[in-house]
Amino acid sequence: MALTKDERRALELARESIATGESKFVCNALKKVAKNNLVLRCAEKALLAYIDQALGDCFTLLIWQDRNGLLKGANDEELRPDRLAWIDWMLGKPLPGEAVKLEWREKSDECEEAEYCGRRFLLTWADWNSRYVVTEPDAAYHVIAELPMNRRDEVDAAIVAHVWPAS
Repeated sequence: MALTKDERRALELARESIATGESKFVCNALKKVAKNNLVLRCAEKALLAYIDQALGDCFTLLIWQDRNGLLKGANDEELRPDRLAWIDWMLGKPLPGEAVKLEWREKSDECEEAEYCGRRFLLTWADWNSRYVVTEPDAAYHVIAELPMNRRDEVDAAIVAHVWPAS
């Protein structure tokens, strides 16, 4: 799901509200986010439309799961992990075991750039020690990983692990 920066921010704030128990439902959390951050109002509307389409004629995730045979006697409070997982998925978090392949664009002979979950990353060839260096330029060029040249295939996984650290 491609998100704008405002949609991403709205989902992150809604996730925080659900994680702390301040909100129970994703839609209500998004409405609260937009009420407190008027600049996120358009993002809230777009996300609510997406959620409405995804749930179809079901009013809540609880009803959707029940109709699709995924519910085993859970109540709304027990669905908090499912709601958080749905937000994580919308934000771009891969499912367990899912490999993420980033699309890299050449910036120069020694540097490539990719975007993941609304964040930019640079892959630079460090000639002095035959290593790849992965940085996040919008985070003051914070070094994410340094990998030997023969481990280029691990760059994407290092970025995913940085964006979604194990909890």
